[in-house]
Amino acid sequence: MKYKNKVIAFVLLAVVALFGTTGCFETSTKPVRGNVTGKVYDSNGKALHRAKVTVYGTSMSAETDELGKYVLNGIEPGQAKLTATYDEKSVVRVVEVKRGETIEGFDLTFAVIDGLPPVITGVTVASITENIAVINWVTNESANSIVDYATGPVGLGIYNMCASDTGMLTEHSLTLENLLPGQVYHFRVRAIDFEKNEGISSDYQFITEKGDAPAMPLNFAAEVAPEQEKLSLSWQPNTESDLAGYNLYRSESMNSNYSKVASIDSQNTSYIDEGLRVASKYYYKLSAIDTAGNESAHTQTVSALTPGILVDNRVWTKQNSPYIVKGDIRIRSGATLTIEPGVEVRFTQADMIPDTQGASMTSLIVQGALYAVGTEQNKIVFTSAEDAPRKGCWDGIQYIGTTNAQNIMRYASIMFADTGVKSVDSSPSIEHTVFGSCAIGLNIGLSTAMNIRYNTIQDCQIGIISSGSNIRNNLLLDNELGVALFGGDYFEYNTVDCLIGVQVDFGSPTIKNNIIARTSTVKGIYGISQSSAEATPQISYNDVYNFTIPYNDVTTATDTFNIDADPLFVGGHPYNYRLQSSSPCLTADENGGELGRYHEQQ
Repeated sequence: MKYKNKVIAFVLLAVVALFGTTGCFETSTKPVRGNVTGKVYDSNGKALHRAKVTVYGTSMSAETDELGKYVLNGIEPGQAKLTATYDEKSVVRVVEVKRGETIEGFDLTFAVIDGLPPVITGVTVASITENIAVINWVTNESANSIVDYATGPVGLGIYNMCASDTGMLTEHSLTLENLLPGQVYHFRVRAIDFEKNEGISSDYQFITEKGDAPAMPLNFAAEVAPEQEKLSLSWQPNTESDLAGYNLYRSESMNSNYSKVASIDSQNTSYIDEGLRVASKYYYKLSAIDTAGNESAHTQTVSALTPGILVDNRVWTKQNSPYIVKGDIRIRSGATLTIEPGVEVRFTQADMIPDTQGASMTSLIVQGALYAVGTEQNKIVFTSAEDAPRKGCWDGIQYIGTTNAQNIMRYASIMFADTGVKSVDSSPSIEHTVFGSCAIGLNIGLSTAMNIRYNTIQDCQIGIISSGSNIRNNLLLDNELGVALFGGDYFEYNTVDCLIGVQVDFGSPTIKNNIIARTSTVKGIYGISQSSAEATPQISYNDVYNFTIPYNDVTTATDTFNIDADPLFVGGHPYNYRLQSSSPCLTADENGGELGRYHEQQ
């Protein structure tokens, strides 16, 4: 029995040894998969709640808790890709899973998730010049660079200019260019990060350097261009190395309302101003401008008048006087040129835009109306623009085919013209006007029924040429020939003091109630001369005095109440052609009244 028990014990030990060797007595199997735990953060360290962490290629996933923690169990050993998804963005990280082990602290971090904007610090302005400023600042994360700016001090809150750079940086620098010199600017900086979060700074300001302006352009001049409705401007070039160009300003009034009409490149020293109105006076000023925007002082004012064909109404004012006419002006039918009292109009001899029907010298040609009515104190003057004027320095005023009632000339003066006024098939009214130092004062021989009254024509080669007009109460003084008559003129109540008083070339003029007397110590040549035997002048009630031949070749009677007596002018200096109280001419007209210019003075 004892032996039997020993055998049983041995067998039991063998069985125990056997099972111990094969593991048959173990209560559980050893794990063959691994586990991973960790947290999900954004780049600012904030834990992200409800981020989804997935094992790539499997259906295994977990969601983070309030602390951003996740747990993934039972992952196959080996490399695994963990994908964290949050707010439609993902981040991937590879982990090495070991059999039966748990990897802790395997955190996943997003670049930006929390929506916090970049923090902007250290805003400074550097390298300020006349037209440049450099803006510097720093951000706590990578972001782009934007500067909004405008003229004016801090607080305006309006920005109309912008500079930017798309580079993602933490140290930022932008250069603002093309700034104005001496100008206050306000600005702010902005920075936008990868997640489109925008940081905006406070408002700042700076002032650009003033700099030196260019010199004023020299020798600025305005001239008539070769075509109408244009004027030509020219000047001497500036020499500054930073010259940007020139600004041209224009006005129709000398002292106000100038506006910039052109910015001109620095390489140009001339400019054609186009689209102007004919018969208008324009004033110009010019300045130079540099690349910093500094502008020079304006030049002296220059002006020019546009010649050409006038088709609408125009007014020449005393304020803009004088008007320098350098090319023909033709007033078309339907247009009126009105000239205010006190205006002076000067004509050059050279005609820069000749009219097709005009002369080689400058002319004022009227087919519409010229209303030139001055006053006794403020006469309108038409004269030469030459420095040393003489007879025939400009063509004159021509009326051609116009019977417009607005063609009135009163209290005016026409000097140094070839023909002061020439009328062809027209009927202007000319009164109280002085014609001086012209080749011909008035040539109205191709018009009829004109009224020429109360004018003074002096120092001309021929005072008046007429055919069929009414010439009354005029003074004709110191002309080589006072008047030449070609038709049925009425030449009455005039005072004539000329080398030859009256010449009758054709027709049957009536010559009466005139004083035709030479006041010089040397006698005149002819008082009344007839050049054609066919002419039949009617000569009566005249005083013809102090001529070598009072009546030359006159074929009609000359003894009908004509006298030959010193008219006894008042005289003096300037010479007064009114009569003394003892003058024989005071009672010598056809009605027993006064002869000459001052009969029925108006």
